[in-house]
Amino acid sequence: MNQNILDSIRRAPGKPGVYLWKNERGGILYVGKAENLRKRLSNYLKPKDPKTMRLVENAVRVEWILTKTDVEALILEDALVKQNQPRYNVRLRDDKRYPYIKLTVNERLPEIQVVRRVELDGSRYFGPYTDPGSVRKFVKLVRTLFGIRKCGGKAYSIKRPCIDYSMGICTAPCQVMGEREYQKRVEQAARFLAGDYEKVKRNILLEIKDLSEKLEYEKARDLKKTFEAMESLSVAQDVSSAKLKDMDILGYAFHLGKANITQMKVRDHKVVAVLHHPLKGEYLGDGGQSVKAFIKQHYTTEDITPKLIYTSAEAEDRKLLEKTLSEIRGGKVEIRMAVRGQYLKLAEMAVENSLHQIIAETLEKKKVSRLELLQKGLGLTKMPRRIEGYDISNIGEKATVGGMVVFTNGVADKSQYRKFRIRQPGQNDCRNMAEMVGRRFNHPEWERPDLILLDGGKPQLNACLKKIPSGIPVIALAKKEEEIYLPDKKTPIILKKDNPALHLLMEVRDESHRYSKSYHEKKRRGG
Repeated sequence: MNQNILDSIRRAPGKPGVYLWKNERGGILYVGKAENLRKRLSNYLKPKDPKTMRLVENAVRVEWILTKTDVEALILEDALVKQNQPRYNVRLRDDKRYPYIKLTVNERLPEIQVVRRVELDGSRYFGPYTDPGSVRKFVKLVRTLFGIRKCGGKAYSIKRPCIDYSMGICTAPCQVMGEREYQKRVEQAARFLAGDYEKVKRNILLEIKDLSEKLEYEKARDLKKTFEAMESLSVAQDVSSAKLKDMDILGYAFHLGKANITQMKVRDHKVVAVLHHPLKGEYLGDGGQSVKAFIKQHYTTEDITPKLIYTSAEAEDRKLLEKTLSEIRGGKVEIRMAVRGQYLKLAEMAVENSLHQIIAETLEKKKVSRLELLQKGLGLTKMPRRIEGYDISNIGEKATVGGMVVFTNGVADKSQYRKFRIRQPGQNDCRNMAEMVGRRFNHPEWERPDLILLDGGKPQLNACLKKIPSGIPVIALAKKEEEIYLPDKKTPIILKKDNPALHLLMEVRDESHRYSKSYHEKKRRGG
């Protein structure tokens, strides 16, 4: 540790604030917060873990920003991390915003919108939702059910109902429906969006009865249509206990050097969303620090904070986080570690989902990596996401057959496999291969391949070239030395035995051999 850093730490005040470790170019390596800057920075004088040692070794100076309170320090820390993306901070890897449904209940004639940012503007927000397309459909459904407007400020100056009223997706509070009656519709829509379907249906039934008694049959009929439409809806999955009200469950997982937090949102006894949040940074293996970092970043700016957050790992600075979120929310927020009962089961479920997400993402990257290597190794202009493999199987001159297998994104896609009974007699492997390939391209409705792989060598390749449309890459893979033959090269390409791209080609070739052979055996048995 250089003398400049030592002097800075000795001068640090015993007050709350944010500190910044910087490199020689002035870049921020790490942002932290402290209730007592001098005490916190003194801990860096004798770092114990390797990552902190590396941080101190790479830093040339440390600076700080004083704040009035530790809550202000926490908020400032989060803003600086988001702005500068320091290498040694744990942070959300994917900072995308999920869509929300916004109901402007603070307006005289509330409207419904789809937004991607939650603001403290008096409106009610529902979400987040993972699929923007589904959100738009859901908003359309809510408008159809309850007649909520979405025309912006025009509602206050419009002179006659617009086309939405004619289409039956707006009740036209601007001209037709009274404000009090419209507000009732808005309240029902809000309860519906919150997931309280049964209560909304009960209220609608009572209102239908009331309207019928008042002989207002047309209004009663309209409400009955709303009720019937709601009856046909499938609602979100029930959680196994009526005690679960509004809460988030956070499941942290660390595997293969990667970390992820899965967020399960429970609203009105139902799991309404499961969201995955990959993390990046230097301290991913520390569950407490990762959970703390996620809560700070996600709930201070990105999401609506529920009253209760259960975590699978004990969050660092839990009390301070609770204090910060309570101030932002304007009501008490509790953060608890799930240790028993139904909460533990839900947390374990979230952890399992989180682990699965890491594994799935890792496998997907491996698939893409193999395809990228294959594209580079063969000099292809595009990534070979659809590879078709061909092989011929026969014994003597009887029951000669061929098999076509398909690998999509590096994985066998058995629904796309095709069998061919060779029509020409004889044991001419090259001619039979050419027949099969030619018949394959008699089907323009089949998806176009990015690469064709023939089981064989240069003779099979030359025999098939005229049957394959221009622009489709084709190779032949010989078994003996795993030589790869290309149309425009005299000598074959030989990839290293440990090359993942070669392994993929061998998988396709071996699968086409297995598939054609199994078909041949079936034909010989009379199948």
